[in-house]
Amino acid sequence: MTQFSQSVPESETLTYKNQGKFSQVEISWTEMDVPRIQAENYESLGFGYGYAHARDRLIELVGQAIAMRGQRSKYYGAEAFSTLGFLKTTNLNSDLMFKLRVPDEWVKEEFERLNSETQDYIVGYVNGLNYFVDNLSETQYQQIIGQEPMIRFEVEDVVRFTMRFGVMKELIEIGPHLVATANCINANTPSDQESPHSKPVEVEGGFGSNAWAYGGDVVEGDSAILVGNPHSAWQRNPHQIRIYMHQCHLTIPGELDVAGTTFLGFPLPLTGYNADVSWSILDAATVTSYVMQFMDVKIEQGSIKYLLDGDYKCATIRHIDIETLQESGEVTIQTYPFAQSHLGTLFQLPQSPNKPAGWYAITNPGERNAKGLDQFLSAAKARSTREFIEQIEQHRGVLCQLVVADKHGDVGYVVAGNVPPITDETMASAHIGIEGVAFNILDGSQTKNSFRDNNQRPLLAAKSFYPSIISRGIIHNTNNSYKYSEFGQQQPDYPSVFGQHKQLHTLAAARLDYDPRLIMSYKRMQELSANGKISAQQALEVVFDNRNYAAETFLDWILTLEPSDCTAPIKQAFQVLANWDRKNNPDSRGALLFHQLWGKVVKAKLVRVVGFGNPEVESELLHTPQSQTAILEALKQSVTELEQLGFALDTAWGSVLYQTAEQRPISMHGGSYEQGVLNGEMPAELTRDGFAYILFGTAYLQLTQWRDGSICPQVLLAHGQRDGRDSLARTQQLRMFLDKALYPMPYSTSQWEKTKLTNKVTISTFDKSLNH
Repeated sequence: MTQFSQSVPESETLTYKNQGKFSQVEISWTEMDVPRIQAENYESLGFGYGYAHARDRLIELVGQAIAMRGQRSKYYGAEAFSTLGFLKTTNLNSDLMFKLRVPDEWVKEEFERLNSETQDYIVGYVNGLNYFVDNLSETQYQQIIGQEPMIRFEVEDVVRFTMRFGVMKELIEIGPHLVATANCINANTPSDQESPHSKPVEVEGGFGSNAWAYGGDVVEGDSAILVGNPHSAWQRNPHQIRIYMHQCHLTIPGELDVAGTTFLGFPLPLTGYNADVSWSILDAATVTSYVMQFMDVKIEQGSIKYLLDGDYKCATIRHIDIETLQESGEVTIQTYPFAQSHLGTLFQLPQSPNKPAGWYAITNPGERNAKGLDQFLSAAKARSTREFIEQIEQHRGVLCQLVVADKHGDVGYVVAGNVPPITDETMASAHIGIEGVAFNILDGSQTKNSFRDNNQRPLLAAKSFYPSIISRGIIHNTNNSYKYSEFGQQQPDYPSVFGQHKQLHTLAAARLDYDPRLIMSYKRMQELSANGKISAQQALEVVFDNRNYAAETFLDWILTLEPSDCTAPIKQAFQVLANWDRKNNPDSRGALLFHQLWGKVVKAKLVRVVGFGNPEVESELLHTPQSQTAILEALKQSVTELEQLGFALDTAWGSVLYQTAEQRPISMHGGSYEQGVLNGEMPAELTRDGFAYILFGTAYLQLTQWRDGSICPQVLLAHGQRDGRDSLARTQQLRMFLDKALYPMPYSTSQWEKTKLTNKVTISTFDKSLNH
């Protein structure tokens, strides 16, 4: 039985000059720094969350706003590199991307298209952000903001935060070629092949989220169990605009009562729960969210023309102004011209393995769309898995996958964003016809291949075009295709834009040509299913047992490669690997050596996927003489690396993978995605002090079940709620993570009344009588 201790929190009453529909909001914080926001209407509720969000993550929110406005060059210079979510490129590329693909006119238009209650919520949220900043003392301002740039938030910032979900993946294709495209149009500017802006976009960290929903037919009791394991970054700097998570509980009595966590900048739970339904978000890593139309373009005497249905049409020129910080400290405006066709902006791209060199347009049904805000506000009120999926489908916005469970025992899966409404047959007929070119590279010289309506907006697919699943068995997903998301059942084929089970129709950009995590998840589901009804503790162990798929599958054979005449260090390396428990627990000895080795094996392409997304088919490690030699050489290199950094070959994993709290290390566990560790913690480079930091990985865990009809959430946000700050709550949750334990989160009013609170703020309208 959950016990809650009562305490009188520090209380503060603030006033806010009445604007719009704001009346009053009450914010209460738990010992774990989680705010519960209670209000009477949506604008007041949004105000409260804006205030609480700014209190915890203000500088990160400012960084998001600057990036989405296309202003990183203004504050940090054009050539500095920054990471946006998973993607690393220059500030100029980032700025041009968002100016082109999330233009101000679209942002304003999309805000007006949102439901009125969503608009009220956003207006309140932005006012709450600004109110927090306005009420900082000079000392507080310096402590929180210091020398970092500061902006005043606008409703358009929140809309941009949402719209970027639909276009971010395009950055991989077009990001490194935006400046070159503009230079090609501007004949007076030569192209610079050595420019930092032409470097390929780096995909940092990979895709590692997981979710499992166990239906009423397989669990103890009749209600479902959900384990949500969305992955995020762990720490920030001004040049890493990553996806961090923040917890909240939002309540309007009789109208809305939802809790969970969201990615920074989106003001509603993306992984969360209400009294009846629980859900978790995953990246739609295998979805092909846009098509690229190959264009026949001529540039002559300053005019740009493109071929359409046999005639050359004149393109218009759109100029993008980028404010740019110079070495002198002066901010100047650089202007970049881009050609506009009936399909939008034209981009000049070099040859790649997936496409020929030339000019391209992009048709992306995820562009120009902020409906994700309506989507998750309406879904937060759902009372069943079926109703949740219906609300997601009705307001398609955020491009993601969702796994959902309810108190009635139903579980489900749904693709939440928009995809090109194009069948495989239609895609093939529109293809440019060059063998080996990606299946979504189409002939843009014909109107029939535009896939746009009369207003030139991308076509949207009907509900029946998308895969969705409702079951009482097991739903599991590790950023994979819908095809194998229902354990034990292969779904019927849907168009190849949903990937990843048709090898010829999967894009390399998904970066999942080798993904062992789904195979490991499938193995774990087999094991659980064979042992009777599934308990919540067993469901949590799927994450926390830290089993290493690559070691379980391939290490025995690798150990047979030990040469009889090897050196003492190599002999010791084989002994360490032989004695390793093949897990990534804090005390596992051998995990570090294997981590160094396996990265080299994967990079050398010695592992291949045979079943291509089918978790029933094992991956294969090449057994050729050449591969054996390569593996032995990789092991020698790994031994040398550890020796040079001062680590023993049997160094415990938790002594190199750790977080620092209150100036002391706290050991961590989990491991690399490419090793098939479901508790993914993707570390950065290894240094003499251990791994420099965690790129992405398990930070938030949500285990929900129902007892006697009431939801019983257990959660953990190990990286903490607050930006760059030590706190008792962060330290406590890191230690809980080390102990593989979650904590019970209050949900009902009676539970909150018994919960120990640390702080309480009430903000109400300004009382003019106080001035008399």
